Amino acid sequence: MNGLEVAGVVLGAFPLLISGIEHWRDVAKVGGFYWWIRKEHTRCQRDCQFHEILYKNNLRELLLPLIPHANQVAELIADPGGQRWGDMALQERLEGRLHESYQLYQSIIAEMNEITEDLKKELCLDKEIVQNRLLPPDAKRQNSNQSPNPQASARLWKLSVAKGRLDYEWFRTRFSLGEKNRNDLFNRLKECNERLEKLLSSNDRVSALQNAAPGYTKQTCVLESAFKMVSKKSDLLFKALQNAWQCSCQQYHFANLRLEHRTLTEICFEIVLIFAAPLEYESKPWCWREIRCGHMLGCASSQKVMNAATSSPLHGQPPTLPIPAAVPSLRTATRKRVGFVASAPTVPNIKVDPAIDHDIHLCQRLGGEDRGECMGIIGHEDEIFHLHPIIPEAHMAGTAPITLDRILSHDFEGQLSRRQRYAIALLVASSVGQLQSTPWLRASLCKEDIVFFPPNDDNLMTPYSKPFIRQGFSHSQTELHPTDFLTNDCNFYSLGILLLELCFGCRLEDYHLRKTRPATTDAAAKQAFDVLAALKWSDSVSDEGGDDYAKAVKWCFMGVTDREKNWRGEIIRNVVQPLETCMKHFQNVASYGLGGGVYREIV
Repeated sequence: MNGLEVAGVVLGAFPLLISGIEHWRDVAKVGGFYWWIRKEHTRCQRDCQFHEILYKNNLRELLLPLIPHANQVAELIADPGGQRWGDMALQERLEGRLHESYQLYQSIIAEMNEITEDLKKELCLDKEIVQNRLLPPDAKRQNSNQSPNPQASARLWKLSVAKGRLDYEWFRTRFSLGEKNRNDLFNRLKECNERLEKLLSSNDRVSALQNAAPGYTKQTCVLESAFKMVSKKSDLLFKALQNAWQCSCQQYHFANLRLEHRTLTEICFEIVLIFAAPLEYESKPWCWREIRCGHMLGCASSQKVMNAATSSPLHGQPPTLPIPAAVPSLRTATRKRVGFVASAPTVPNIKVDPAIDHDIHLCQRLGGEDRGECMGIIGHEDEIFHLHPIIPEAHMAGTAPITLDRILSHDFEGQLSRRQRYAIALLVASSVGQLQSTPWLRASLCKEDIVFFPPNDDNLMTPYSKPFIRQGFSHSQTELHPTDFLTNDCNFYSLGILLLELCFGCRLEDYHLRKTRPATTDAAAKQAFDVLAALKWSDSVSDEGGDDYAKAVKWCFMGVTDREKNWRGEIIRNVVQPLETCMKHFQNVASYGLGGGVYREIV
């Protein structure tokens, strides 16, 4: 028999074992000794039923990838002796599914078949006395009527009763004393079921990884390239903005960068610039501007600057230098002379990008009435950014932004839905992967750094899908060195705490375990207490947010510790992509219309 046929034989043995044990219980009651073995009998029956269920589950896991419809698998399992178990086409698919694991599978199934046969013998189901007692009453009467002599029949009946009592007593003794052997057989059966389950699971995991690894790795590499590009361009954008102010009020200027899950290398940044001067400040030429910064193809401003640059004398033909006079010919000279030829002066090759306006005076430009389609072009090193105003502005100028800390507080008048909180979590985690080690994210990100701007229309809700992060341009700010992040901030604890707060919709300081810790002004001690409470809180994430969300939180506390590792690739694989999966669950629910509610897309 092939591996599939043996699997059907083993499957058919379980109903026979269970049925025989149930019928034997009735025989034991007739013999008057069931009371003495009822516990052993019940345990034996339950063990048999338990291993039958485990084996059926293993068969379903084995057959579902081979048979297209689940109802056909159910029909096959319900008919252990059916002809389909000998189907050669199904057998070939089985061997193709298991590959090199097929021989091990076959040995496990063969061992299970031997164990079931041993169980039949151990339970004495082949004994004549048990089989006779299991016969229906009509069959028994028919057997008794076969003897023509009544006296002989009575004598045979007495002998049968005496022999039956001895058989009953022998069987009762053997059943009681054979508990150890039965337990050993059931333990072997359990071990075979577990080995079969592990074999199928490991085989499926390897197959899934082989099928999904190329695409998954490619997606990770694409995201990592995009994040690196965003990190570089956002760093240059900040420095370009810092160089473009050229005003004495620079310390009162703040840029709010919108947090986005950027997956493409073509990048355009959305920024809200704010003039946040104190009340005693004399005058503010502007207070609020929304702009887009990026490399805008076909921008009219860029074309005008390029045309003006090419028509300038500085960019025309290089100036001609005077040619020194020729040295007199030796033939016409009456005597030898020594002369020095004047060398042409060397002109340094200065590379100037004609598109960048180094005298843009951004503060003055933002206060102008006519800002036009493009307010100018700024740049740093080899990157340029067009400044395009967003008109009409989507947010309410002069209104204080709302921090995420305020939104998560228990006394906030609104409440974020689970979907909104998970969407913000994805944007925050993605932005940490993009902006960490740049001037936009100088320190560990926390909920006070993330802000939302109310809309212009009072009837509209605050756009929670558009969080921003604020950064100033003070002259006293020191430039961040790339190694500072690797040295001081490679633990991602703050991101893990933020994901926890968004998972439960509650601030860490409002969590009851955090309240039990003493209040302190020491930053290091406060962080230690925060992390201890967060680690305890993280144990409940799986039940609240699912395994994918729990995986993202766990990595933040126990992930990258070696500064030499590729932390950006690690955060994409272990935090960003699991959170993407969480958001896909919402999209799948919305697409199938489950839950009876109305689902709004916010990302």
